[in-house]
Amino acid sequence: MVLLIGYHFYCGHLVKVFRDDQNTRSHVFYRWFNEMPVLALVAIVILAVVKPF
Repeated sequence: MVLLIGYHFYCGHLVKVFRDDQNTRSHVFYRWFNEMPVLALVAIVILAVVKPF
């Protein structure tokens, strides 16, 4: 949960960076950055279904 909140605030920071036209990162960074929550969601669902603990 804390990581998701941190991700959300960092997305807000990135919006400000784009607004001020100061982006220095490549499109590849943003593609991976966009997929991080999806990968976390897949891992959470798999762990919830398999219940290894």
